[in-house]
Amino acid sequence: MRKYMSKRQRPCDFCRSRKTACRIESSPPCRLCQQYGRECTFVEAARPRKRQQTTETSPGHHDANDVDGPSKEVIEEPLTSFEQDMVSPTGTGTFPDINIDFLQDLDIDGPEYQFMFQTPDNDPPSTAAESTDGSYSKIYPLLDGHENLHPETLGLSGDMDPYLLQRYQSDEHGTFKFKQLAIRSVNNNPPVQFLISQPSLFAQSRKEAGHTGASISSQRAELERAVSQNMGKRLISLYNRFIPPHYPIFSTESPPDPATSAPCLLAAIYSIALPFAMYDDQLCIDMAYDSPDAEDLAVLINTAVDFDIHSPNMATVQTLFLLIARPSSNPLVSDASYRWTTMGTLVSVATNIGLHLDPSLWNIPSAQIAARRRLSVFIYALDKWLAAALGRPPHINRENWLVDELSTQDEHASGLGPSQWADIMDFSALTSSLASTLDRLYLIQRPEEMQATVLELSKTLEYRKTDGARSADPSNDKSMPGLSIKLGYYYTQLLILRAAVHAQNSHPSASNTSDQWSPRKSLKTVLEQYSDFLKSLKSDETAEHWPPWCQSAFSSLCFAMLFMLVSAATYEEALSWMKLLQATRRQMRLKANAFVIIRLGLLRMDAIFWRGVDQVLKLEPHVKLALDASKQGT
Repeated sequence: MRKYMSKRQRPCDFCRSRKTACRIESSPPCRLCQQYGRECTFVEAARPRKRQQTTETSPGHHDANDVDGPSKEVIEEPLTSFEQDMVSPTGTGTFPDINIDFLQDLDIDGPEYQFMFQTPDNDPPSTAAESTDGSYSKIYPLLDGHENLHPETLGLSGDMDPYLLQRYQSDEHGTFKFKQLAIRSVNNNPPVQFLISQPSLFAQSRKEAGHTGASISSQRAELERAVSQNMGKRLISLYNRFIPPHYPIFSTESPPDPATSAPCLLAAIYSIALPFAMYDDQLCIDMAYDSPDAEDLAVLINTAVDFDIHSPNMATVQTLFLLIARPSSNPLVSDASYRWTTMGTLVSVATNIGLHLDPSLWNIPSAQIAARRRLSVFIYALDKWLAAALGRPPHINRENWLVDELSTQDEHASGLGPSQWADIMDFSALTSSLASTLDRLYLIQRPEEMQATVLELSKTLEYRKTDGARSADPSNDKSMPGLSIKLGYYYTQLLILRAAVHAQNSHPSASNTSDQWSPRKSLKTVLEQYSDFLKSLKSDETAEHWPPWCQSAFSSLCFAMLFMLVSAATYEEALSWMKLLQATRRQMRLKANAFVIIRLGLLRMDAIFWRGVDQVLKLEPHVKLALDASKQGT
């Protein structure tokens, strides 16, 4: 390794300009030039040594060179080799066993990190102005949106006590700067701080984990070989048409851009938008001859995400979210394990950058507050709906996730129209009902409590539906995301009443306390409405995005009917359930070509009938008679 201050082993021009160690394995280029794609040269003359000066005489510099000192200390000048010898003639100093060369690698003074240390006098690029009356009265530094911003939340139980950090002598923007990192305070009560570190600090950790990755410029070049910038703009346009009405996870103040957005995020956007290419006049022709390779995009995403896991940012979270929301390329496979495992990673990464906290009062731009809250809610919602669909305990609970429902203020910079935002608010309210259902019905409890709980949940769900119907456009039920919200409503009702039926079957004596209420009758009413909803789907609604949980929601319809059939108490009840199930299967078969989201549920149910219901399930005699009677009638 060539030290920055060495004359006998002179560093390259790039490392000298950055004042960092020049690591050359055997021959140039050095490690840093390889990382940044720079030419490793040794042609520039050494810069003249500067005298010591204080921050008062040099207003353009505000950083200290020692690790622990704040930014108002004296700036050190580089030592010449003669001065080094005067300090430590043997080169080992007082502590011969300690190698402090690593300090020179932790260089955060390079030009790409100056945005972290600018002051308002220096026209910082990393601040946003808030204006309520046309004047720029408040300036907030950005917390997200810059490729070199990797905020890491500092929690109350961590080693860096937030109540101690609260006493740091921060600047007017709540930032206290060290040489290698900065502490950014965004709220005082309770104290909320973020640690902002140089991404290259994690180089050794990445190397040990095998996450070598490639530079951003290399990733962008690789992405543009698969998807040109012009094609990328068209795919982003398709994304904006079909996806944000379900998940408005971007801000109009920092929209996706093929030239500036993180390559892994762009690849995820392209992947989820590719199925809609037929609705773009240019893409439908271009992709008929040269379609982007999905595997190439996946490799780029996976490599970049593995690399970013060590210091994630907002783009990492958005990428993972879109990976989970993206429909499976094979509609006959749920890919449940991959989706659920990735969901766990998403929750962990989101927590790392503070998305489990409520940013409403933070000193960051209002557009970032709204964008963070929206993303927090949709991560929460995705976790709940996938947990229900896949039969898993949720990763998130309300005790450790402070933003679980949207407010009207969160519409800011979402890019949605009033009717679209009304749908988003309805979905947020429906998700709260689903979360309560999972919390209260799918936990061990006394069976005598089930009736009261189910009635309460059903009443709340019905109230939310009625309240939402008053505020939303009625025609939205026939388009997206209104269709998926309606499906979610029936699915949540199914989950509530199915749990009640299970409890009734398991504890018949405890559930016969009321002649007024029959969960089986209520569930039949819901399943008939559910089947009518399936029948009402039109082929002109196929050009839509269906959230990933919808696959299980459609599949649950037939399986709930099959359970009601085999658990029927009488021959007549079993026969009526069999007729409803067969009618629903016929509708699914008619719709499956147009709506691929239905195919998995149809396949699973057809497999049972192909094998023989009486060969798969244990049937009571009267149920077997009803099954035989239905066969004779068809």
